[in-house]
This record gives sequence, structure tokens and C-alpha cells, in this order.
Amino acid sequence: MYEYKKNAEKLKEILALYCACSRQEPSVAKSSIYFSCNTSVDDKAEVCEALGIMTESLSDKYLGLPALVGAKRSDCFRHLIDRVRSRISGWKEKLLSMGGKEILIKSIAQAVPVYAMMVFRIPKNICKGITDAISQF
Repeated sequence: MYEYKKNAEKLKEILALYCACSRQEPSVAKSSIYFSCNTSVDDKAEVCEALGIMTESLSDKYLGLPALVGAKRSDCFRHLIDRVRSRISGWKEKLLSMGGKEILIKSIAQAVPVYAMMVFRIPKNICKGITDAISQF
């Protein structure tokens, strides 16, 4: 347990040196740390206390995307299908021409997953789910 605290203190020294050289400071309020599931609760608490930051869970998101992607990648990105469906459901009540539908699909519905696709490789079943939701409109 002592080694974890020693490493955390060393990391804190490195961050202090970085701050002194770059005149930038990391935001402790926005910082978090992720531990392996094999790490004991006491070790996690000791490191978090030494660094002054909180622990992060697998369900946390950053900029609308999962901070960590686990083994079940499809579950991490299922919210993209839900977001596309929610956008489209609001359009179904409106009487739109084919051209109007096409413009809405191209400008809004297809834009929803773009950022996620730039950052991560989205599973094929999620892409198919998005395509199916759009084609049902």
C-alpha cells in the first residue's frame, strides 16, 4: 500500500514541475482517475487522497461520449441510436415533403453520430441501428 502512495506523490511532483514550467495548472475539480478492478478499496482511497482527485467509473461521459469503453462496445454507444430516434420522432407528426425529409435527415439525423465516429470506431450493429432508425422515417 505504501508504494501506491509513493507513486502518487511522485506523480504530484511531476505535475507541480509541469505547472512551474508551463504556467498551466490542471483542474483538480475536473480531474479523475481510473483504477483496475483488481485494485483494493484502501489503495484507491489512498491514491485519491494523495492526489486530491476523485475516482472515475465506467459509466462517466466526457463531451457526450463514454470516457472508457469496456468489452461491451455496443452498450457504450447504444445512446447514439436513442438520440437519432428521439430526433426523428419529433418530425413524424409534421407533414413534410420527401425533399424536406431528406434535408432533415442529411443535416440533423446523420450529424448526431459524427463526433462519436471521429473519436471511436463504432460497432457495425450500432451503425445498422442508426441506419434502420433513419430508413423507418
